[in-house]
Amino acid sequence: MNWCEHYLGKSGFQCPDVRLIRLVAVATQKFIADVATDALQHCKARQSTIVKDKRDKQQKDKRLTLTMDDLSKSLREYGVNVKHQDYFADSPSAGLDPASREE
Repeated sequence: MNWCEHYLGKSGFQCPDVRLIRLVAVATQKFIADVATDALQHCKARQSTIVKDKRDKQQKDKRLTLTMDDLSKSLREYGVNVKHQDYFADSPSAGLDPASREE
């Protein structure tokens, strides 16, 4: 049983035809790849507008940071609306169990 059969089974879909399951797997893979590619384009566009004055630093540090906003914009283009709450923390240990905090 592969990952596709597992998740299709969890959702209640049962089909003895392996070709159909493979088709769903390929379509899923294509969808995820398209969403990731679009999110990367949103990320590149966002980061190119952030650092206009600091061209030297941008040339040295070429790492990209993909955010939930980039992913949300990409998914919205495909009709998937993602709602997420903003998370604000006063300290790195915010939200942890009081017994496990090391302050």
